Amino acid sequence: MRNGAFRAALPGVVLAALFAASAPASAGTCAGVKVTASALNVRSGPGTGYAVVGTANSGETYVTTGQTSGAWKKIWFDSNARWVHASSYTQAVNVSCGKVTASTLNVRSGPGTGYSVVGTVSSGSKWSVIGSSGSWRKVWFASQARWMHGSYLDQNGTTPSIGLSGVTINGGASSTGSRYVKVRFGYNTSTPTHYRISHSSTFSGASWKSYTGTTVDFTLSSGGGTKRVYLQLKNSAGRLSNVGSDTITYNPSTTASGYRINRDAFFSRLRYHYGSLSQSQVDGINYLLTNIEKDTRPAINNQTVWMRQVAYMWATTKHEVANTYQPITEYSNTHCVNYDGGCRYKGRGYVQLTHLYNYRKMSPITGQDLVTYPERALWPNVAYTVMSYGMHHGTFTGRKLGDYIYAGHTDYYNARRVVNGTDRASLLAGYAGKFQDIMERSTQKL
Repeated sequence: MRNGAFRAALPGVVLAALFAASAPASAGTCAGVKVTASALNVRSGPGTGYAVVGTANSGETYVTTGQTSGAWKKIWFDSNARWVHASSYTQAVNVSCGKVTASTLNVRSGPGTGYSVVGTVSSGSKWSVIGSSGSWRKVWFASQARWMHGSYLDQNGTTPSIGLSGVTINGGASSTGSRYVKVRFGYNTSTPTHYRISHSSTFSGASWKSYTGTTVDFTLSSGGGTKRVYLQLKNSAGRLSNVGSDTITYNPSTTASGYRINRDAFFSRLRYHYGSLSQSQVDGINYLLTNIEKDTRPAINNQTVWMRQVAYMWATTKHEVANTYQPITEYSNTHCVNYDGGCRYKGRGYVQLTHLYNYRKMSPITGQDLVTYPERALWPNVAYTVMSYGMHHGTFTGRKLGDYIYAGHTDYYNARRVVNGTDRASLLAGYAGKFQDIMERSTQKL
């Protein structure tokens, strides 16, 4: 719900009460009045004996409630329906209007949440809409042109609604060892353009994000236990869906590799070599660090070999995901038309898994049906397994990291053959050398 501080626009004007629930934002009409007097007293009751609560000026329009008393009509003016002497000082007109559907709705001085709240209005009140800016509607409110968010104004139901259903985390899994999860959902009536997601049912601190598809990423809060995640959608007309949620139990994984990577030292040296990092990069790197620590696939007993094999995994990731440190999809369809299975099996993940036969090979390794659901190769836990297993077991090309990096031997140039021949081999060898320095300055044996 939208809540706001009360502030009178005119002496004695009480500024309305709010609304929750969503509604349309295209034009409807209501019976109303247009002020023809230069200034018209607005009163608390139908007669000159009632208190003046404000003044309406010439040309302003207000929606009538349908209540009359002699020559007096009741209009929506501020926080309440008020009374004006209609017969001599107003003209009956039909006005573009909107009905508040939220439990309380902020009225602002401009078209955006950055503008000050000048009042609030209550559910069921109706307002003369005189303009718009994006999803915001300009209305006459207490003799001022003010703004309300169109998502909460029902303008005759002409804007499509949107419904949310079937919210599941990681396909309905009961637990996860990773904070990085996928939230899937369904919708009906109209297509969403934005979503917001949070552990809070009020979406405190959550922002609206652009959306395509039926799956979004979310990072669970730290600390083990059962986590509930809330999701809401918004369509192009600004209509909001119902709120859906699902739960999953987060079981933090413990270190299994025999080594721990000091995060402060790692990030300090990483920034020394590659500069500043975005929050998204930091999140992706932290996820990889956690998985590397618990990964038993690399050489365990020889710390030097372990660090250098991991350094080459970092170099590969940096290159293959264009420095995002997040699983990505191959950018274009230029090459994938020639893949086994075509572009349905284009590159995805940390190492750009390609071809139907590779998706088929990795399905039993990851525990996911990547042939039917190839987009699951973008799930961080799946993408990490694909990268680590493939590079350490030679799944991609028949060559594995152990062929080029072993005790007494480090060949970062030819290690590129593990994934993609010698394409950009010199570039990745340079990356690996820097990541070797980073690993050597941050790795601790347990």
